[in-house]
Amino acid sequence: SQVTDEMQLQKLDIFVPLADINNYLKLTEAAGRICVSQWAGPLRLGCLFKHGDHVVAVNDLQPQGVEEAFFFISRSTRKEVKLTVCRIPHSDTFHAKGCSC
Repeated sequence: SQVTDEMQLQKLDIFVPLADINNYLKLTEAAGRICVSQWAGPLRLGCLFKHGDHVVAVNDLQPQGVEEAFFFISRSTRKEVKLTVCRIPHSDTFHAKGCSC
């Protein structure tokens, strides 16, 4: 079921180590949004993302597409990158390998 009402979305900041973004996170563009298409992160970080999450900001900058999002990530001078995502409540989780949730 598609959620069209933006008010139902949860907005949250997720902090991810820079090295782990490059190794474990895949983003795709769908319907003009930057969507999390895969998160296969290490167990120590846990299950950070859910299906349907879309990135609205990278370190408080608002990318217009996936390429720009990865450009902002690549230019980050911090060890952790702040990804602001909008989340559909109660959506399925991208599970980290070996998680127990």
